[in-house]
Amino acid sequence: MTVLHHAHDRISFAAEGAALAAGDALDFVLDRTAAFAAVLVAAIAAGLLLLSLGGSAGGEAAPSAASAASAADPTYVAERGYSLSLPGGWELQDAPDGAAFAAVSADGYAETTLWVERQPGMSFDAFVEKSTASLDELATGVAVTDRVGGPTLESQIAELSANVTLDGGAVAPYRVTLRAAGPYRYYLATSVQPGAPANLLGDAELLSGSFRPGR
Repeated sequence: MTVLHHAHDRISFAAEGAALAAGDALDFVLDRTAAFAAVLVAAIAAGLLLLSLGGSAGGEAAPSAASAASAADPTYVAERGYSLSLPGGWELQDAPDGAAFAAVSADGYAETTLWVERQPGMSFDAFVEKSTASLDELATGVAVTDRVGGPTLESQIAELSANVTLDGGAVAPYRVTLRAAGPYRYYLATSVQPGAPANLLGDAELLSGSFRPGR
């Protein structure tokens, strides 16, 4: 696997007291303000619009493209503060405002975005509760589908699922992985367009399972 260092180094872990660039502009979890809702809605809407455009020519993914993507090896992406395995065929994208990382599948039927916030006083339970409540304002069927406990903040994991309605009424599954390390809280979201190749659900699983936070 190849280690990629892309240009979107939006997170500074040089000093624990330094605020993230996104953190000053967007109180992602701690404060459910109108500003947060507007930014996250815009980010989800923009991503789902790309998914809609990617599937506009017929609504079914080309089997050959899906097979090629699934056959490619994952790429190990390591940045200051986090790492993950990017599924084969996925491409790095410009992260939306306030986000640290973004990528899209080769066929455009799925995308993932990572938000990172500095919230040193927030427990992991509070992070899960606030993330669930905020997502509930933007989607339907929001649920905590998995929860891993542990003796340290870094060992705890939560997964959320929801349904987001696209233009035209189609419903897209939306998956969130929550992690934490030190003062930072990580929100990794992956959306998959309805009718997408089945391997993209496996890609979402890979992204979630391989994601590791760290300072």
